[in-house]
Amino acid sequence: MSYDITIRPDEKFSRSVPREPLDAFIAQLPSIRRTDSPQFVLDEKPKRWMEISLETTDEEGNCVEEDGRTYDTTNCVRLHIPYAFLGKWPDRDYFPTCFAIADHLGWSVYDEQSGENIPRAAIASITSEPQKSWWRLW
Repeated sequence: MSYDITIRPDEKFSRSVPREPLDAFIAQLPSIRRTDSPQFVLDEKPKRWMEISLETTDEEGNCVEEDGRTYDTTNCVRLHIPYAFLGKWPDRDYFPTCFAIADHLGWSVYDEQSGENIPRAAIASITSEPQKSWWRLW
């Protein structure tokens, strides 16, 4: 089981971007390593772990990629945080990476658990020990 986040252009996944530049951007983020194209992980075990996948989806958000085929564009970035690594403050530990990718694309960050976009303000006032975490509000 994991805490799942989707970075998407809109509710219908209506815009795509070239994969190669996005791939290069994600690869240079702190604590990110490539596992397999187009897969990455935020790897700071035992503290943090998040899987990052570039996908091509239909308008419902279902992945339509075929095994063995190469895709030049992507319209969805999926992030999976195993619950064992979620910790007390995902807004501090994971949201900055999520928003770095979303801001780079000009897309939104969608919380699959709550069914709502995560507001940018969720990381605006992060301290070393947040007093109030956005994700605990739902």
